[in-house]
Amino acid sequence: MAFRNIFVYPRYPENLEKLYVLAYDLWTTWNYDAIRLFYRVDAHLFQEARHNPVRLLLSLSQQRIDELAQDEGFLFELNEVWENYQEYMSYDPGTDAGRTKGLGADDIVAYFSMEFGLHECIPIYGGGLGILAGDFLKAASDMALRVIGVGLIYKYGYFTQRIDLDGMQEELFAEFDNHLIPVRELRDQRGEKAYIDMTILGAPLRVKLWEITIGRTHLILLDTDIEDNPTEFRDITHELYVADREKRLRQELVLGIGGVRALEALDIHPTIYHINEGHSAFLILARLRQLMAGGRLGFAEAKAMIRASTVFTTHTPVKAGNETFDLELVQKYLDSKAESFGVSFEDIAPYGLVGQEKKVFSLPAFAIRFASHVNAVSKLHRDVSRNMWASLYPNRQPQEIPIDYVTNGVHRSWLSQPFTELLNRHVGPAYVHCAGNRGLSDKIHEVPDEEIWEAHRKNKQNLVTFVRRKLARDLAAKGYIQTRIQDLTRLLHPEYLTVVYARRFARYKRATLVLKDKGRLAKILTSTTKPVQLLFAGKAHPADRSGKDMIREIITFAKDNHIEDRVIFLEDYDMNVARHLAWGADVWLNTPIRLNEASGTSGMKAAINGVLNCSVLDGWWPEAYDGKNGWAITAGQFYEHSELQETAEANQIYDLLEAVITELYYERSELGIPTAWVEMMRRSIATACRDFNMNRVLAEYSDKFYVPAKRQIGRLSADNHAALRKAVQGELSILEHWDKVAIRDVSTSVDKKDRVCKGERVEVRCTVDFAGAAPELFGVELYLSRSDSDGFRVLEMAGSAAEGSSRSYTCSFDIAEHGLLSMNVRVRPADLVLQDLHPELIKWAQ
Repeated sequence: MAFRNIFVYPRYPENLEKLYVLAYDLWTTWNYDAIRLFYRVDAHLFQEARHNPVRLLLSLSQQRIDELAQDEGFLFELNEVWENYQEYMSYDPGTDAGRTKGLGADDIVAYFSMEFGLHECIPIYGGGLGILAGDFLKAASDMALRVIGVGLIYKYGYFTQRIDLDGMQEELFAEFDNHLIPVRELRDQRGEKAYIDMTILGAPLRVKLWEITIGRTHLILLDTDIEDNPTEFRDITHELYVADREKRLRQELVLGIGGVRALEALDIHPTIYHINEGHSAFLILARLRQLMAGGRLGFAEAKAMIRASTVFTTHTPVKAGNETFDLELVQKYLDSKAESFGVSFEDIAPYGLVGQEKKVFSLPAFAIRFASHVNAVSKLHRDVSRNMWASLYPNRQPQEIPIDYVTNGVHRSWLSQPFTELLNRHVGPAYVHCAGNRGLSDKIHEVPDEEIWEAHRKNKQNLVTFVRRKLARDLAAKGYIQTRIQDLTRLLHPEYLTVVYARRFARYKRATLVLKDKGRLAKILTSTTKPVQLLFAGKAHPADRSGKDMIREIITFAKDNHIEDRVIFLEDYDMNVARHLAWGADVWLNTPIRLNEASGTSGMKAAINGVLNCSVLDGWWPEAYDGKNGWAITAGQFYEHSELQETAEANQIYDLLEAVITELYYERSELGIPTAWVEMMRRSIATACRDFNMNRVLAEYSDKFYVPAKRQIGRLSADNHAALRKAVQGELSILEHWDKVAIRDVSTSVDKKDRVCKGERVEVRCTVDFAGAAPELFGVELYLSRSDSDGFRVLEMAGSAAEGSSRSYTCSFDIAEHGLLSMNVRVRPADLVLQDLHPELIKWAQ
């Protein structure tokens, strides 16, 4: 029997209509007045619903709905929140937002990501990548930038974590109902439910479209779990980061190709496509089809247009963490798709290959080769990424590899209510829409010590209450007797120094580094004069045995040493747990293997709330640490052997806890305030709020990538792509002659001098043999760099009259600084379009 399912919504009075509108906009999840309003509806139900306003309202009895409709105080508060909402939605960015600096009102950025962390009630995120993507959309709304997110909606989301009696992680996959979260079915122009059609392996696939509203921003989500599809296609969107490689490939085809088709179907025409990590790189194929349809553009021309309009952000600092598939599997799925727009898979495949590996297709490499605008997520990560992807840019010097950086930030929704009120009072609400405004952040230094400490004390007490309640629920679910639950839920003391480690449990993140010397750590924790308590939280990937073992090691350590009141592991790390930990910790511990952490936004969330970071100098921390706003773990940098590194770093952590951190924390003034500690908190807040807020991130993306991309697109599109077509006409001749082009007879005016001094003028000469190609197709350059600097200069060399197939070139420069100066001559395509299309075409003098 086939039953027709219809979701029935409650009937509500007209004067509560605003409440239901607010419930479906995630703006209410970070506006504390709106949150307080939903608590007023029914505090117990709101907590049980995981702060999900839609589930709350759909759980109300008709009696409670009628009571709210007659409650004058509630209606007054509802209208105040509504007016606040309307003011937010009508905000005019003026000169503050990126779109007024080159992006017009019609310029749309399509932001593709495998996961989005928007709120704990929408489990379509797994970790930091998703939280970053969610913060990105929230900040775009704050700044009135036209960003539209594109992702997948998962039937089971990411797994729910449970810890068994032996301390091992178990994974539960709980189905959630889309109708009970703040997401709506998208409608097409006729008012019908919106779908798109695509094919996988020649079989038809129907994809349903959903939408989440985030203030002024929208997120489009694709769903294959509908009755029209066969079973093997329905489960494509069941599980985030499914382990089965073929299912994962299908997911990413739906995200990339289906995402572009969804935008087409909704009549949305992005100016820029932003690929957040490699999972959505297959959108390139859909865009090739768009641009090459009907012979509009050839492959090289379409590639140039895609490169100009694509931003790719890499978040992975190690090659093993990048998304790759067996080439044969990719060919199985892409053969027919490539042929549909007139190219073969053999034409596409090389763009996903890296180095000598010919059997693995890399999605990040594919994205990089089709993007002119590539960035890492911290300055240090930029250097790591340039080294990682150097093989894609042969003959480039490391500092010239076109991978820039935009250091991540966090959205203001991670600022706790006490600190939100503090900033509103002392800084003013303007900080909501500003990015990196030093004048605003400097006002934080004027906030009195007692107000900062009182805000922190509230956060810490809230953390204690939250942890005790969560432990009670978790233990009751495991069948613990009530007396045991009461004993364990008295854990955590609000006055003890609280150190938190909360992030994904992976080997390189080294959660158990602090347990290296268990005896010494236990002594620190149980000090009678300066006690310390440790809170851990985080999930290990279901297939990561070493990550699970680290969780068990922590739990076993607490049991074996009878210090379960000082070492606590919180199950099922999600956004709600993260929020309370980042608000209420005293110290945020971060111990990755250096150069393995791309950014590390959890520390930023803690820092904006005055929590002090104690971290390895990796990711964002080298840019933030000033010696007075936290602590740097550096001892391991003096050793090459990993075991020696870990021992040195663990000992440094113990030294800091024993002699520095606890001393500062427990040293109180007559008013009971740790004055020196609060000063460090103040600097932490100022640094993080100014330099690591998500509005600054979006402003940098706009300045560095979006606006230049729009200009680049304009140049290539002008006069029916005239400049682009002209460049491509010269491409064949360059490629035909490239191997035979030779640079000879390079000399300088200082070659025979024993001593060269600052201020001297140097002349450089060379001859280039173009092997019969037109010299005008090539540019000859002098490259200058200093050994003690990342900077470099490129000087154009002037050519003389041609002598047969050769031409002489010269240029001169003044030596500006002393030290080791390196120089060489090189040849590249003269046309900037071809330089962008073929970054590999650089030939140096030998």
